[in-house]
Amino acid sequence: MSSTQEAGDIFGEGSGPAQMMLRSPTVLIASVGLWGMNVYFFRLFHIDYAYVLNLDLVKEREAKLRAASGTAASAERKLSDVENNAEGVDSKNSSKTSEVGENDDYQKHAFQDDPEEYGREVTWQKLVGLSVVLMVLLHLSIFAWIDLLGGGSIGAVFSFYIAVFIGVVLPLPSTRWLRKSCVIVLQRACELLNPRCFCVNSEPSGPRPIPFVDVFFADAMCSLSKVFFDWGMLFHLASHFPEPVPASTHAIMIPSFCAAIPYIIRARQCLIMHTVGTIKT
Repeated sequence: MSSTQEAGDIFGEGSGPAQMMLRSPTVLIASVGLWGMNVYFFRLFHIDYAYVLNLDLVKEREAKLRAASGTAASAERKLSDVENNAEGVDSKNSSKTSEVGENDDYQKHAFQDDPEEYGREVTWQKLVGLSVVLMVLLHLSIFAWIDLLGGGSIGAVFSFYIAVFIGVVLPLPSTRWLRKSCVIVLQRACELLNPRCFCVNSEPSGPRPIPFVDVFFADAMCSLSKVFFDWGMLFHLASHFPEPVPASTHAIMIPSFCAAIPYIIRARQCLIMHTVGTIKT
C-alpha cells in the first residue's frame, strides 16, 4: 500500500483515486440546489416558509418577554401603589400608562429580527446559482490539486472547503445573504447540541419544547447521514496521512458514529417532546 492511499483502497488493493471523499461536497451542493427548488415552489404557492419555520421561536420569545413584562409591571405597580397611597393619589392612571409603555417595548423587542425580511432576500435564483458556482469550484479544486499538483482526493476536498470558507467570509455586499444563512445554520446546529434533559437542565417546568425549525433541521440532517459518514472518514484518513489507515475496528466505528449523530439527535428530540407532553397532561 502506498503512502498516498485513498479511501477506496483501505480494505482492498483497488486502483485509481477514490471518489467517496468527493461524494459529501457533491451531495451538499445538490442539497443547496434542491432547497432553491423548494423556495421556488414556496413562492409559487405563496407560502412564507421563513414565517412558518420561525413561528415557534417567535411565540417562545413573546412568552418570555410577556412574562418578564408582567413581572416588571407587577413590581412597578406595587411600588406605585405604595407611593400613591402615601400621597393619596389614585394609582389607576399610572398603572395604565406603565402597561401601555411596556406593551410598546414588548412589541418593539419581540419582532426586532424579522424572519420574513430575510426570507425575501433568499431567492431560488441565488440558491441555484450558488450550487452551480460551488460545483464549478469543486471541479476546479479537483483539477488543480490532483491533476496539476499531483495530490490526492483528501487534499482536494480540504482545498474546496477552504475556498468556500474564504468566499463566504469575504465582506462582499452580494454575499451578505449567504453569510446570514451560514450563521443561521450554525446557530440551529448548536441548538441541536444543546442538552435539554433533566440530568443537565433541571427547570421546574421541565425541558424546553423542541421548536419546529429544529425538528425540520434534524430531519434534513438525517437525510444527509452519508455526508456525516464521509466527514468522519475524511478526518480519520487525514489523521493518519500520509500513512494508510490500518484495518481496525476504529476505522469503521468512527465514521459509523458520525453517520449516527443525526439519528441520535432526532431520537433525543422525540424523547424530550414525550417528556414535555407527559408533564402537560
